Amino acid sequence: MNASITELRDKNMAPAPSGQRARLCRADTLPTLMMTDGYRALWFAINPEVDENAPEADQETDKTKPESSAYVKKHFAPLAWACIAGVIADVRNDITPPFGSDKKEDKAMRSIASMAGTPVENSSRSHLSELRFQQLQTADTDEEFLMLMRRLVKRLKRNAPIARLADDILCWFAEYHDRIPREVEKRIALKWASEYYAAASAKPSK
Repeated sequence: MNASITELRDKNMAPAPSGQRARLCRADTLPTLMMTDGYRALWFAINPEVDENAPEADQETDKTKPESSAYVKKHFAPLAWACIAGVIADVRNDITPPFGSDKKEDKAMRSIASMAGTPVENSSRSHLSELRFQQLQTADTDEEFLMLMRRLVKRLKRNAPIARLADDILCWFAEYHDRIPREVEKRIALKWASEYYAAASAKPSK
């Protein structure tokens, strides 16, 4: 939805249908998001229907796929991807920094939490207040998480590193629904807190 005609042509992709983003943005709950054409396009792209006529060998799990692809098989996957579709529909600029970049300004854009904690220009105040960040950290339901993530993207002027944003949403749903016993340092809440407060403590830009 954000790519130019030239970028789409280079990737041999067709542009998104007119109105697709608007329908995603208007859908204010996960069930309504799942009824949109934008969500269905995303879901079937990552979870294609198995061709019953294909040779059995072709239907085996591809062990070369990234570990994140396993999320598609989780019971919460449709909800998680509906959340991703709804949040990313509000993003206008993918600001994923170049791989391996150590520039200060690029480090501040490596995650949505870093961007939230980064001080506003000529100010010591973060883009997202500590109170609102804590509300995001302690979201009690899927719907509340969706609402707070959308609010954050809009507060960041609709800029976000899309791939990392999607990965963080998947991690949140995995921990919330499966209560995955992960190492403390790998839990999304701690990662976000570390990134937010590291960015918040940096010197404000001038």
